[in-house]
Amino acid sequence: CTIILLAVWTTSGTFMLIFLAALQDIPRELEEAAAIEGVNRRQMLRYVTLPALRPVLFLVLTLGLISTWQVFDQVYVMSQGAPGNTTLTPAFLSYSSAFDDADVGQGAAIAFILLALILIMTGAQRYLMRERTPRNRRSR
Repeated sequence: CTIILLAVWTTSGTFMLIFLAALQDIPRELEEAAAIEGVNRRQMLRYVTLPALRPVLFLVLTLGLISTWQVFDQVYVMSQGAPGNTTLTPAFLSYSSAFDDADVGQGAAIAFILLALILIMTGAQRYLMRERTPRNRRSR
């Protein structure tokens, strides 16, 4: 729990700044046009704000995904995988295999598998967050 809190504490400020910049970048014309159309706050969030934040949301989620899989320094300083390897992460496992156990090949293989895993999860996330167009309904 301490490592999770430390990771959240160190990254939340950066992510908040990214979201703040994205929110300030939303054109006022969109919000004014939606207000003229008579949308309420919930509809404004769902149909104007969130679609405008989609690229930034993808960026923040991708950076968060990568950083969660590559936690190294917190584990190295605080616990080195103890107690009972409960805080062992792939990045720390790669490091300890390569340098502590002097098995550079295994350490490189773990790092390569971590890279492949991050690429696959980022691709899946990109697929799930893609812009969807409404399907054409069949005319009756």
